[in-house]
Order: sequence, then structure tokens, then C-alpha cells
Amino acid sequence: MQHKRRFSAFVASGDDPRSAIVDETDFAREFMTSAGLSTKAKVKALVVIEELVSNVLRHKDPAQDVNLTLSLDTENDEVLLELDDDSVAFDASLNQAFAGPDPERGGSVGLAIVRAWGTNMRYDRKDGRNLLALTVK
Repeated sequence: MQHKRRFSAFVASGDDPRSAIVDETDFAREFMTSAGLSTKAKVKALVVIEELVSNVLRHKDPAQDVNLTLSLDTENDEVLLELDDDSVAFDASLNQAFAGPDPERGGSVGLAIVRAWGTNMRYDRKDGRNLLALTVK
């Protein structure tokens, strides 16, 4: 059985993106629970979704508004994810070597997890928008 839902967020320039990240996480959790996914699938997908959305919103140009749309669908015990945003160009699908967490701020672990748990990852930059699609198994 498939379920498809869409979440949209707008973060104005200079605004704190944390409330949009919390709203997105709540949306994703409710979606996956209603879709009947296993606990393992939900946990993996929530980590991937939160990482991708928070990266877009936390690393945006502070002088730029950002419109983001997250589309989720399920197939069996997998989550099909599409992220469309007008933030700065960033290809999360690039398989960059992971040298461990950044010792200054502890970052860089999340994208390594996204690349490990995301399959069929596709990225395109078109008309000033990032389009990322992947499957979390």
C-alpha cells in the first residue's frame, strides 16, 4: 500500500529555522506511523529526513528566503523521499570520503549516514532549485 504526503516550509531570511525543522520531523513521524512502517524503517527514515531538511535550513544563505517541499511516499517497508528547495546549491548524493566528525563542531556525520542509508539517490539543480530523491530501506 502506498501513502503519499507533502510538507512545505518557508523560512524567511534571518529567521531561526528550528521551528520548521521540528514541524517537518513531526510531519514525518506522523506520516510513517500512519503508513504502518516498522520501527527500524521509521527510525532510519527520520534520521535521514531530519538531517537533509535541517541541513537545507541551517546552512542556507542568511540573507535569502527558503521555500522547501518534502514529499514522502511508502512502498513495502521503504520510504521514498523527494526534497525540493530553492536554497544554495548542494549535492548530497556526492559520495565524498568521510574522515570522521568535525572536531570543532561535531558535524559531518549526518551526511555520511544519509549516504549509507539512502539508495537510488538522484540530485539535480534546475531553475535555481535543488531536487533530491532517494529511498530509505
